Amino acid sequence: MPGMSRRSFLNLSTAVAAGAVATPLLTACGSAANKKTEAASSKVKLPTYVPFDKVKPDLAPNAQGLSAGFLTYPKTLVQSVSKKPGDGSKVTVLTEMWTAPPKPKGSNAYWDTLSKEMGIELNAILGSDPGYPDKFSATIAANDLPDLMWIPPNQGIQHVAQLLEAKCADLTELLSGDAVKAYPNLANMQPAHWKTAVVNGKIWGAPSPYPAFGQVYGGNPRIWEKAGGLSAASPEEFLSKCKEVTGAKTWALEPIYVNAVSVLSQCYGAPNKWLQNKDGSLTFWMETDEYAEALSFAIKLKKAGVFYPGDPEMADAYIKMAQGTIGACVYPNPKAVRTDTRTNDPELAGQVLIPFSAGGSAPKHARHLGTIGYTAIKKSSPERVKMLLEVLNYIAAPYGTKEQEFLKFGVEGEDFTYDGNGYPKYTKTGKSEVEGLYSGLSTATVAPASLSASDFQGSAQAQDVRDIYAVEQKLIPMIALNPTIGHYSDANTEHYPKMSTDANDLVNDIVAGRKNFSEWKSFWSDWKPKGLDQMRHEYEKAIATDA
Repeated sequence: MPGMSRRSFLNLSTAVAAGAVATPLLTACGSAANKKTEAASSKVKLPTYVPFDKVKPDLAPNAQGLSAGFLTYPKTLVQSVSKKPGDGSKVTVLTEMWTAPPKPKGSNAYWDTLSKEMGIELNAILGSDPGYPDKFSATIAANDLPDLMWIPPNQGIQHVAQLLEAKCADLTELLSGDAVKAYPNLANMQPAHWKTAVVNGKIWGAPSPYPAFGQVYGGNPRIWEKAGGLSAASPEEFLSKCKEVTGAKTWALEPIYVNAVSVLSQCYGAPNKWLQNKDGSLTFWMETDEYAEALSFAIKLKKAGVFYPGDPEMADAYIKMAQGTIGACVYPNPKAVRTDTRTNDPELAGQVLIPFSAGGSAPKHARHLGTIGYTAIKKSSPERVKMLLEVLNYIAAPYGTKEQEFLKFGVEGEDFTYDGNGYPKYTKTGKSEVEGLYSGLSTATVAPASLSASDFQGSAQAQDVRDIYAVEQKLIPMIALNPTIGHYSDANTEHYPKMSTDANDLVNDIVAGRKNFSEWKSFWSDWKPKGLDQMRHEYEKAIATDA
């Protein structure tokens, strides 16, 4: 999402979001009778995918996750919602924002205008990063549930299945199959976007789509030019290039070792979070030999002195890369490589490292979850639930629509103006009133991601779209899917945050030389009885139920 903190998104591939804790839902979980210790997703017909066709992209998307590409901003915006979605009532949404908070309701003209456009009195409880799990639990514990609640799958929030069953509306009948066509902007979401919102065989919310592509190394082309660019055909060539560009006041790689191992493990063919074996059993990706090989290679990189000798959790690595101190950093997806480098230096076109083959295995690219969560609806009358779905349908307006421009940028002349290329740009008022509120609303739900020239700064915006689209095309054949997506494990929400934090800490310690590589295998043996095997068995059971 726009403005999401770097650390949060990077750690989604190897752990829960940074700073997240395993936070129980306190008194809102319902009675013991409501608890399901092995909440598993059974068969459910996902919503029918009906692509939005009123705005035609220059570069076509596909069902595998390739993004739509827009080389210019649409000259004529279309309407995606025929009438105001609301019924004049107050609607409260609990969500997370990834930028500075907006001016509060009452002193924010855009907030008032948005409420009028949507036909509701909009209230927003805006959590921040880190700290959203605590905000979520405190809100639920107050026993005055908001109408709309954003639920992330990876921030350690526990007992989600119980909360959904006890307090939230089952949306399956309203959204499953062709029923979703009543909400066209929600029907514009692909099956992969919906799977996270399925728990106990029911659809519980509107997804928050995110690009299909996951972590990649992105680099400063000025630094890698003397080595022939940020590309390699083998670990040996990559190490050689890293050595070549390291020197004086430049280092090849940022020092966030756990993210380095995550990206490099794709080269060794490591699975995407879980490997489903031929007998149906599951192996966690960090247990695999492929991950261990990537960890061993990261140790070689460290000994070669190619990592920047700074804080392994450094927050300014992207800035240092733009300045020429660091050659490459890990980014949450290919698009972020180019948008971020352009932000820090409009003339810097960040390069993306395509996974190379290592260890005799074909390289893989770990597909993202497909969403960063979903927004559930509080149990209400059937009429109110449908109205709230209309509100979410409005918020999910696609690129090129009047609703999407208004949601993201506000009112022309007050909140934004068009630049020389016809792209909307915030005014000072828009930055303070619109940006933060849109950040929260677009976390609740949003249209599927696209590549738009307006997303990039500098003088080569259309070329940026073409370049990242080309990178996505190269990654599509390497896509590795996570077999547990669309399945639920209580043990995962209970144990994963602690396990992943401990694992990440050990990776950092091993690469830094504070602990021995030999401790890696024993770590996983120790974790099997502490929660790993329970996660594994619950996911295996859930997958078998769907078979």
